[in-house]
Amino acid sequence: MEPFGSVTAGKSIKKELQQKQLSAMLEPAQERLKRYSVQELCEKAAITYEEKTGDFIVPSLNMQIRVHYPDFTINQPLNMWHHLTILQYMDTADGSALTDNWISLADMRGGLSRGFGFNKDIETMFRREFGNVSAGQFAQTCEKLGGRLQKNKADVSAVIPYAPMFPITVNFWESDDEFPASGKVLVNEMAEHYLTIEAAGGACSAVVFEISKMLKKQ
Repeated sequence: MEPFGSVTAGKSIKKELQQKQLSAMLEPAQERLKRYSVQELCEKAAITYEEKTGDFIVPSLNMQIRVHYPDFTINQPLNMWHHLTILQYMDTADGSALTDNWISLADMRGGLSRGFGFNKDIETMFRREFGNVSAGQFAQTCEKLGGRLQKNKADVSAVIPYAPMFPITVNFWESDDEFPASGKVLVNEMAEHYLTIEAAGGACSAVVFEISKMLKKQ
């Protein structure tokens, strides 16, 4: 068995490496955002700017994320990928109007190489995490995340805003005597105007993970 001290040291090293990776990716993302004026960012990403604090307000997963201007730092406790994805959203957004059409991640630009993998991983998460979850519990949790319930063929279908112009549709079928729990996620057909396929896949995975985390706390 590995000594406890070695395990602790290993975790510390891993965390340090993650922080270095975060810093290496954050700096270019922050520099890219400096190309835009406050008005441009507000218009293209559908966010607001609070002059008193110098913060952009980006609603995400029922949080109000504050991105400080002009250095584009986020002081709230976000995980590394959520932090980066919010900055990428602000950079990539071009203000394109959303439609009523929803697509799989595999149908996004570049989705043939990465989208199928994301879809498979997310479907595995549904089977693993929601086997004992009822439709009512799932629906209630989606609403707590700011989701809007809608009716379709799924037991529960909710549109959850990861960012103002990046909604994610989560479809859930609860388990029964014949089939295990299952689910799928969809993005708006204009998704590529707001996030790359890699970031979109991460955002969809994050939404499912957040639902699972909230359910475990109940």
